[in-house]
Amino acid sequence: MTFVPKLPHKVQYLFHNSYPFVAKLCRKTKVEKFIGGRPGYDKEFLFSLLLMRKVTNWSFRTIAEMGGISHSTLVRANTYFLIRKVYEKFFLFLVKKAYQKRLIKGKYVAIDSSFVATFSGRQEEGSEGWNGFKEAYGFKLHLLIDCETKFPIALTVTNGLASDNTLAIPLLKRAKSWLKQSGFVLADKGYDDSEIVDFIVKAFSAKAGIPIKKHKRGKNYSWAGATKNFQLKAKGRSLKKSIYNRRTAVERVFSMLKRVYHLGKEEVRGILSFAKQAYLTLICYMLKFFDIAKTT
Repeated sequence: MTFVPKLPHKVQYLFHNSYPFVAKLCRKTKVEKFIGGRPGYDKEFLFSLLLMRKVTNWSFRTIAEMGGISHSTLVRANTYFLIRKVYEKFFLFLVKKAYQKRLIKGKYVAIDSSFVATFSGRQEEGSEGWNGFKEAYGFKLHLLIDCETKFPIALTVTNGLASDNTLAIPLLKRAKSWLKQSGFVLADKGYDDSEIVDFIVKAFSAKAGIPIKKHKRGKNYSWAGATKNFQLKAKGRSLKKSIYNRRTAVERVFSMLKRVYHLGKEEVRGILSFAKQAYLTLICYMLKFFDIAKTT
């Protein structure tokens, strides 16, 4: 009896697509070309295998054996794609494609970060110090998404101690091309900073849906002074709950990335390895949008 296994339904969409853009990014320049040597594996094929590993959370050895290649080849390919910025450029390629297909509407966008503890439970390369709030060493994925479609627009990876509000403006700058029609940029109280609000107003002619932090009353507290301070801080913001509540879309995206695409469950160490997994997770998540669009 011959048994021919069928790929799980949840990964079939990855192999229905071709990735010529990946092959283009991996094409060697004239300086890199040399005569002789063994020809390398097809980069599109390796890319597909790495995506399948991300969706299934199977080991490198299992996926490599299924693909008929060595475990070390797949591990090296993963590092190669990060160093050559293939993951980063492919992510941007998908964002551009999504913008053209109206998967990025841009009226309501949200920023947030998600903490992922280190696999070892100890301090690893790039994790910095102990995060007292999360009670762990770890890394952070900072993400900007479209609230209406839940499509990612920009990301960055940092150590687990990075302050959220220091990453808001860099993320928004990366996404400026896709937020020409932005009406509201939403974030939680951790992003309550006048510099961020001013940037949102000036760069996008939008309003910041960021709540104002409450401060304890000091000895010199006065109702008139507190009211004036609140009015100054409220400029450029929308404090309507109906608008702010749309921010929860980014939390649902993080939940999907961790629950369905296994972000944070990988047996890898260090910030570079976490960056590989973050990009692969988001690419798998984004490709699913285009697969759904094909079938509807």
